[in-house]
Amino acid sequence: MKKLVFLFVLLTAIVGYSQQSPNPNISNQLYKDAPAWAKLMYGENPNANTIDHLYKKHYETHEYIKSYHTQYYKRWRRAIDPFLNNEGFYDHNKKLEAIEAARGLQNSQEYTLESGNWSVMGPFESYREGGTVLSGAQTNVYSIGQCLTIPSVLYCGTESGEVYKTTNGGDNWTNASKTLVTRLAPQAVIANAGVRAISVHPTNPDIAYAGSGSELFKTTNGGTSWSVVFDSNIPLFGYIDNPAEIFINPNNPNIVMLAGKAGVHRTSDGGISWSQVVVSETYDLKAQPGNPNTLYAVRRDYATNTHQFLKSTNGGINWTPQTIGWYTSTDANRSVVGAKLAVSDADPNRVYAFLIGDSKAGDNGFIGVYRSDNAGISWTNPRGYNGAPYTAANPNLLNSDTSATGFNQGFYNCAAMASNSNADQVLVGGIGMWRSSDGGQTFTCIYNYGCGNYNPMHVDMQEFKALGNEYWATTDGGIFKSNDLFATQPEFKMNGVHGTDFWGFGSGWNRDLLVGGTFHNGVDVYAEGFPAGTFLDLGGGEPASGYVNPGTEQIYSTNIGSRFIPTSISGAVVNASLGLAPNESPWYAQSSEMEFHPSCYNYVYTGNSNQLFKSLDAGASFEAVYSAPANSEVLGIEISRSNTNTMYIVVRPNSGNAYLVKTTDDWATTSTISLPSGNGTLALISLDSENDQTIWLAYPRGSNGNKVYKSINSGATWTNETSSELNGQNIQVLTTIGGTNGGVYVATGMSVYYKNNAMTSWTLDNANLPTTVGANDLRPFYRDGKIRLASYGKGVWESQLFEAPSRPVAKIMVDKLSANCAGDIFYFDDYSMLNHTNATWAWTFENANIATSSLRNPQVTFNSTGNHLVTLTVTNDAGVSDSDAMTIFVESLSNTNLEEDFEVAFVPDGWRQEATGNYTWSYENTVGGFGQSTNSMFVNNYVISQQGTYCDIIAPLNMANTNMSDATLVFDVAYAEYSAAYSDGLEVYVSSDCGMTWTSVYSKFGDTLATAPDTTALFVPTAAQWRQEAIDLTSYIGNENVQIKFRNINGYGQPLYIDNINLGSVLSVSEVTTDVISFFPNPVKSNEAVFVKSTKNEDLKFSLYTIQGKLIGTIFTQTNKSIPTQQWDLSAGVYLYNIRSNDKIKKGKLIVY
Repeated sequence: MKKLVFLFVLLTAIVGYSQQSPNPNISNQLYKDAPAWAKLMYGENPNANTIDHLYKKHYETHEYIKSYHTQYYKRWRRAIDPFLNNEGFYDHNKKLEAIEAARGLQNSQEYTLESGNWSVMGPFESYREGGTVLSGAQTNVYSIGQCLTIPSVLYCGTESGEVYKTTNGGDNWTNASKTLVTRLAPQAVIANAGVRAISVHPTNPDIAYAGSGSELFKTTNGGTSWSVVFDSNIPLFGYIDNPAEIFINPNNPNIVMLAGKAGVHRTSDGGISWSQVVVSETYDLKAQPGNPNTLYAVRRDYATNTHQFLKSTNGGINWTPQTIGWYTSTDANRSVVGAKLAVSDADPNRVYAFLIGDSKAGDNGFIGVYRSDNAGISWTNPRGYNGAPYTAANPNLLNSDTSATGFNQGFYNCAAMASNSNADQVLVGGIGMWRSSDGGQTFTCIYNYGCGNYNPMHVDMQEFKALGNEYWATTDGGIFKSNDLFATQPEFKMNGVHGTDFWGFGSGWNRDLLVGGTFHNGVDVYAEGFPAGTFLDLGGGEPASGYVNPGTEQIYSTNIGSRFIPTSISGAVVNASLGLAPNESPWYAQSSEMEFHPSCYNYVYTGNSNQLFKSLDAGASFEAVYSAPANSEVLGIEISRSNTNTMYIVVRPNSGNAYLVKTTDDWATTSTISLPSGNGTLALISLDSENDQTIWLAYPRGSNGNKVYKSINSGATWTNETSSELNGQNIQVLTTIGGTNGGVYVATGMSVYYKNNAMTSWTLDNANLPTTVGANDLRPFYRDGKIRLASYGKGVWESQLFEAPSRPVAKIMVDKLSANCAGDIFYFDDYSMLNHTNATWAWTFENANIATSSLRNPQVTFNSTGNHLVTLTVTNDAGVSDSDAMTIFVESLSNTNLEEDFEVAFVPDGWRQEATGNYTWSYENTVGGFGQSTNSMFVNNYVISQQGTYCDIIAPLNMANTNMSDATLVFDVAYAEYSAAYSDGLEVYVSSDCGMTWTSVYSKFGDTLATAPDTTALFVPTAAQWRQEAIDLTSYIGNENVQIKFRNINGYGQPLYIDNINLGSVLSVSEVTTDVISFFPNPVKSNEAVFVKSTKNEDLKFSLYTIQGKLIGTIFTQTNKSIPTQQWDLSAGVYLYNIRSNDKIKKGKLIVY
């Protein structure tokens, strides 16, 4: 009730004050136009749980389009996350506890650069597909500084609070901040403001200053250690964009000035003492070239709510406003967001001011580029007016496009610099990069959404710096260097910067394969065979996902679907299909991920909204198997390796505490498990690999002393396993380790800990890790005896397992557990928890083409139908063995008829899908063949731009006893061509050997396939725009292992529809829907009989299905004879039935009560 009252009060506040922004960095106009969730975010003491929920609900009914609000949400959410209490509010005490915990880590860690268990894996460099072009998308670099007299030495600061250093002009970088802990950095990138400004001593490159949040750090030994020399104590919401600039006087390096939210502070003794010389937020500070006593600054004038330009002529001690020609506005909708200054060695009197905000309504963030030719005394706007209206000749220089309708990120992306050889050349950056060659009168797009062809390059400009004729630009993707002010392709200078910010992570089992979605920079993949530390960037935005199928070795990530990764970085990446996006979030403990069945790697479980889904085809298609209450989320999924019938999921309700749901029969029945008191809405679980009753539980936001629990009886009782070592830290990952003495890892927002049954408390395992590192995921790689850590903003790390497993834990996995064809190949592989060094495998197969095998991954066919026992014994290097067994079932194909009108379920029972593209055949519930129904299957090629790829749907069929008159395959098709340039195709293939080989029996493309005239609008067929096709299959009569494949070939054209697929007697729609066959009673009481009546005295076939379309059973009967349902023990619910006579079909729903 408290939460509902709180939400009501906040929503009331939004309605009452929707015109006035409560945040000084958010203009009134921007606030007025913001959705409800964003207005809550900008309010005082926002509740993250409520905003997360409203955010998700908003984008369930609205198209997701990047905006100022969505981008601010990501930065705000990561900054506040570690300090949230169980209710979702910011808790200052949690921040104090985190600071104390970080201090403890600094004091306790034995740190050396050369030794330690952990080592960084990268990404040190990332390439685009093909492996020859650098990606330009590696790490978000906020700031860069260069030594004046030794320009080969530079430092850069990242979003994750790290500093990197180069001594060879950016060709190689090394980490220079492993011991640096910023005020927010205890939670690594999730909570820190990043290093927003950095500056290097002009003659001693070992001295540098780095600013992050409210603090200014200094190193005097090249980054080996850092100390805080100033703290502005600004409030938390200001950390994101602070500080703005650090200036070191080149003539007297003890004079340092810091500009930011707290104004300008000055020291003359190298940071020992400070004085404030400018009050109010200051956005930039620059010195006149050749005269460091003359300084320029731009600040917010709170009295007028405009930008104010200041000048000092005595080294920053005193400042005077300069107003002649300077920007002014009295419009009620004016706002101040930020500014950047630029100066030029070519003309020391030239100054540019890139002003962002609004001079009036409709400016959408950009005011203008002002220019002074007399050292800031007087100003002009070369463009002639402020802000809008925007045209191609006068674009919005801050936006993602040239207009007032795109988005920007305010001061977060704002940069400027001028040429040192031609003062009329100036570069400004917001989302994109723009260049003027006429002193700011006109600008040309260098790179932005929709313009520029540099490759590599990245949008989202962070900082521009010039030294001589070297021009540096940092972006959300990394560092770019130019010697001609970006007139030609710049160099990407990021080798060694491993600050990639992982939002999701997965790893392979028998193949070394890593994949993770990253913040800003797409999906990164590493595979065995790539150069060490080198990753492929597959694009895909910012997905909080990364999964690896342990058997097929394909990777998955939401925005790119699925891919097969080559063994060399230059090899071809092959597309595969992903049919459903899991519940995912960048914030820990808020994703369901994809869980692969321990026995069958093509069986995949995932959560979507409040439902749990299961795939039988490696993720190509899914069906729901469990539904939690509405407005809740299915999150963590655990399947027991020791008893694969036992599964657990975490359910997070919209309000209230998380709980567990357990099944022991693949979700036919479930039970609810309550969690220990004191928990919140978030929970992590991990199962013991050898006991399905032993569950580890962690509360990510748990209070000190209430963070980790263990149950040895499936949650009936719990013991508290927390110890003081975890105080002040949020548990972000929980991972049990098989073959050990009950070993388990927890990874926090700061470090990594380990515990087993012999330990009474948690042991820190951080040798050679950064002092603080925020964990996104921990994945054991048993093959090599290692553990991998994916971090928020500090890359991927690995270490030998803290406790080497003393024994293997054997597990067989295979591509399928049953088959319809005796000739089907079963692809077995080892899923054991086993170090492969000197390991051995011993398989046995009952009644198969081979009786034994010593391979890790044998391929086997079985000689007959029925059950077949398979065993595996694995032995490790020490001679310790473990065994597993599995039963494989081979059955005769029972599908003697093919009759599918898609009225029951999709995908039809027994059918499967395959694809080379990231799409599949789908269910269409608005149109059907010849307008006689509203159901069909289709592929929407209109929105799928993967030309040349295809997707297949495959139906099994036993034609052993098919009559000659019935051996015709008939189906209805509808298609219209978009144009000759965008033409799709349909092919039909038949296999007589269980899919090992295929023969094409039908192939039509474009105009030949079309059933309607060309159209560029989305094609939806009318009743008259269908055609019936017939294919002769008489040559397959007598074969019981037939499979029929329908293939859609994508040409980015129009949707392709198929309905009424039949083999044998072709039934008209009127025959299918006629009521000459009746069925009663319906509804029927559980375990009572039903009857089928026909106007003819004939044989009838009655089939019953689950609501998902899975066959329950079939009975052959006659008219008016009872059908006893008690043989199926039906529980109350809705079922689907199919009744077939010699020439008629009746389908419908059976309700059992």
